[in-house]
Amino acid sequence: MTLPNLSPKSIAAYNRFAKELAAFNAMLIKSKKPQPVQDETLMALNGLIIIANRLFRRHADLPRFFGVSVNKPMAHADLAVLVGRLTAASLHFEERYHHLTVPRPANSLD
Repeated sequence: MTLPNLSPKSIAAYNRFAKELAAFNAMLIKSKKPQPVQDETLMALNGLIIIANRLFRRHADLPRFFGVSVNKPMAHADLAVLVGRLTAASLHFEERYHHLTVPRPANSLD
């Protein structure tokens, strides 16, 4: 089955999602002494989950993600599992829409 290309708005949403997800992955890699995750990071994570659910909603085989509670800290291991699931879904989504990963010309706008 061939899927149509995503709209420019969807591509922009995916690019925002991918940048935020990369930031979470980098934080997980660089954290030397894992601490419980606090409310500001959890709010950012919830924003990432909202974007993911909007992007992936038309794909029945991609997972749905539930928001996390900002009222109590989240264990670092739980964050790692959730970010890993988001990353796996993101990679699967990119495989379907090859034009997301095609390099843009150097003079194109971000």
